Amino acid sequence: MDLHTEDRFVFTLPSLLNILFRGRFIIAVITALGLAAGIGYGIVIKPLFRASVQIRPGIVAYTEQGGALRGWIREDIVHFFDASLYWQDLREEPLFADMKGAPIVRAEFVTSAIQFMPGGDVITLTNLSTDPERAVDILQGAVDSFNRQGFSDTLRSDLNLTRRNIQVRMEKITQDIELVAAKEAKVVLEIEQVQSEKKVIEYERLKLDLDLKNLVDENAWHRRTVENTLAGVVAAKERLNSAEKMLETAVQAEQGGSGASGSNRGTDDPVGEVLKQTASREQAGRVGDLLVTVNDLSTAIFKGEVMADSLEARILANEQEMKRLKLFGKLVLAKREIDIKKKAGDLEIHLQKELPYERAMLQSDWEQEEVKLDIIAPLEQVGRVTVSDKPVRPRKFRAASILTMLAFFGSLGLVLVWEYFQVNREEITQPRRV
Repeated sequence: MDLHTEDRFVFTLPSLLNILFRGRFIIAVITALGLAAGIGYGIVIKPLFRASVQIRPGIVAYTEQGGALRGWIREDIVHFFDASLYWQDLREEPLFADMKGAPIVRAEFVTSAIQFMPGGDVITLTNLSTDPERAVDILQGAVDSFNRQGFSDTLRSDLNLTRRNIQVRMEKITQDIELVAAKEAKVVLEIEQVQSEKKVIEYERLKLDLDLKNLVDENAWHRRTVENTLAGVVAAKERLNSAEKMLETAVQAEQGGSGASGSNRGTDDPVGEVLKQTASREQAGRVGDLLVTVNDLSTAIFKGEVMADSLEARILANEQEMKRLKLFGKLVLAKREIDIKKKAGDLEIHLQKELPYERAMLQSDWEQEEVKLDIIAPLEQVGRVTVSDKPVRPRKFRAASILTMLAFFGSLGLVLVWEYFQVNREEITQPRRV
């Protein structure tokens, strides 16, 4: 090989630029074809949307303290989705009947701050689909498939037992809530009874006031009767004194008349004797009348005094009864009113505060049990399935840029290789010497 032949293998910058200049049409055409391929790729390839959801091992049981126990490990969950084991359930659903094979669901475990939340081991599932709703349905169906198969796995007895225990507790809480409702109804009846007792006390107080008024009126009437009776007794005593004086005078006159008639019995005047006897009989009649009057007045005075004393005693008895009734109103009825008011207040507090608080606590316990029942599953879904608003593939600009750059550098290489082939054609095509 001579010197000229050796120079053909040396590429200087001017010679390299000259080669590229001479091959500029090839470079331009190939680069344009790469750009066209990139644009065509962006047009032909359907846009893909990415749906994603985070999951973690589900709760299968609870400790006595309420702590959650999770039944599956992360590797088993990742293997389930990597092996497309969900397809045996999805292909039975009419929603996925048009799919020829299992959709790809990628399971990725990335350590992040969320791993330190209770439960940890959060796995992200993703799926690419031309239809964003189909992507969401695929992920949700895959998660539901895991749960269905998980319930039919060996742990189903623990899951069902846990669910049944929670349901029993919820039924017990429901019964307690119904018992609270019965307590409320009973308290309402007791409040109505207390209101009735209040009305009874009001009636008793009204009756007490009427009894006091009747006693006051009765004593006033008795006092007027006593005054009238005593006034009649005084008048009767005055008449009695007058009658007694008249009786004494009549008796004295009768005695005087009798002595005179005895001394004149020896006279011979029969007419005078007859007149004297007649006068004596009239005097005796007047004395008898006066005796009757005196006796009647004495009896009337006695009865009047007895009646007055009886009325006075009745007045005193009524005054004692009035004192007793007033004392009964101040002590007994007042105490009963205070007791009923306190009882009514306690019942109102029990109805308005205690029972609603008890109901709220029971309702809170029931809701907690319901949450436990809802989240118990082989797989727990953290949040809802999200889907990208815009297609994530193809990335048209990036695809066009990459294909254009590949075509450009490929054209450069092709021009250089072609130039090398042209310069060394004889050596390349020359038969091998033996």
